[in-house]
Amino acid sequence: MGDHVEEHAARIAELVQQFEAAEDAGVRTKVFELLENIDHLHRTCVWRLFELTTELGGKGLVDRLAADPAVKTLFVLYDLIPTEPLRPVVSSAPVTTPYSGGLIPLNMDRARRKEAEWQVAFARQDLPPGTLQAVEVDGLPVLLCSLDADVFAYRNACGGTALPLHLGTLAGGEIHCPWHGCRYDARTGKQIGGAGINLVPFPVTVQDGMIRVAVHAAQ
Repeated sequence: MGDHVEEHAARIAELVQQFEAAEDAGVRTKVFELLENIDHLHRTCVWRLFELTTELGGKGLVDRLAADPAVKTLFVLYDLIPTEPLRPVVSSAPVTTPYSGGLIPLNMDRARRKEAEWQVAFARQDLPPGTLQAVEVDGLPVLLCSLDADVFAYRNACGGTALPLHLGTLAGGEIHCPWHGCRYDARTGKQIGGAGINLVPFPVTVQDGMIRVAVHAAQ
């Protein structure tokens, strides 16, 4: 059965897209409610299993288990281990600085722009156009999105859930959720073709070659 993990995942994604396109709004709502409840149930159980594994065998046992492709897929799906190491931002004193023409995908008023506290999140040169990058800023999961010369930042979670989006894809200016098949406008964070919850944006700017994010800016 483990040999067919990718095949099953692809079929699930296909079915989700079909339900998303269904004309009956009531059916769509019930299907996605079902998926969210299944996800919550599975997430709770898998996270507890992961915690017990860590308590009993430490990281060594986790690494041994994750060497199995099927187990690794499960851990990645529930954001217990990343597809690649996350890059946590070293906590440093935030820089309070007036908005200086950087890239902010938020309709913030002038007062809030001036009060934004910028935290260094990533080097701009390490985020090529058309890519997504997950980082942690002050313990908060942040998704950096690079489109041409612009950079946008959102909470790294599909709208209304805790499911991370950095495991998805960025194509045609859209962020594709790997869990529900949701699509978001990468420039605004608004869900495309649906009435779901939009992404939570963070103010972001580029200064001195570094991407800075204000995760604690007033919403």
